[in-house]
Amino acid sequence: MLKDISIIFMSIFFESFPFLLLGALISAIIETFVSNDAMARIIPKNKVLGSIVGICLGFFLPACDCAVIPVSKRLIKKKVPINVAVSFMLASPIINPVVILSTYHAFYKTNPNIFWLRLAFGIAISLVIGIIMGIIFNKKEVLANNEDDCCSCEHDECECEEHKNYFLSIITHTTLDLFEVVKYLMFGALIASIIQVALPRNILVMFNDNRILSVIVLMLFAYLVSLCSTSDSFVGKSLLSSFSKSSIIAYLLLGPMIDIKNTIVLFGNYKKSFVLSLISLIFICVFIVSMVVL
Repeated sequence: MLKDISIIFMSIFFESFPFLLLGALISAIIETFVSNDAMARIIPKNKVLGSIVGICLGFFLPACDCAVIPVSKRLIKKKVPINVAVSFMLASPIINPVVILSTYHAFYKTNPNIFWLRLAFGIAISLVIGIIMGIIFNKKEVLANNEDDCCSCEHDECECEEHKNYFLSIITHTTLDLFEVVKYLMFGALIASIIQVALPRNILVMFNDNRILSVIVLMLFAYLVSLCSTSDSFVGKSLLSSFSKSSIIAYLLLGPMIDIKNTIVLFGNYKKSFVLSLISLIFICVFIVSMVVL
């Protein structure tokens, strides 16, 4: 069992780490080259339009579920509205080009509806939850620690002498963001690997005859096993013979938006009330949209 846990832990960690590094790098580039004033000009004040912009960022700043947290945190530090950051964080792991391509290869030839439903519902849920979170946490502090992680100066844009070099600034911010998040990723990967080894697979098929229970079971399965959104499509395809389309959609929507390893990373970077509200809304919205799929 320890050997299996170790293998799965290493697999989850090394599968996630490159994307986490990418997220830290994108975060550092945003910090270095995009000012708070520029962000304020780009993002619409209207919550609906702002969330749509956040969803578009999810496509043009491609990041999987492991990378979006440091990027979203940096956006919030740049005074981007909560609704925009949340919509980006939820949409990117579903609508980024790599995930779209993997979903296409897994389903389009045999079940094209699943491909389109994942995209459509992923965008819709990201929009709705972003708006709701923006209303709930409007003008509230949501970061667990919103201190300047660049230096001890009081400048808004971190204009210390040692950070005037763009390359040095990117390396510094990338390192800071990476080390801040990687410890939570390691702990989350450990928990997920233990669950994967300890969870009996026959539990999954016990409820496949009941539509509601099967949706709930695959939502929990997606949350616990913590697969990367770039590879979960092929696991979902393998489950089609045993579960309904509703269940597969629930699995494909919930996993990229939230799983156990990302929950731990979120709790390390955001306040508890924010994380609990976000997780609750994701589960509720995914369940509702899955039940409308025939």
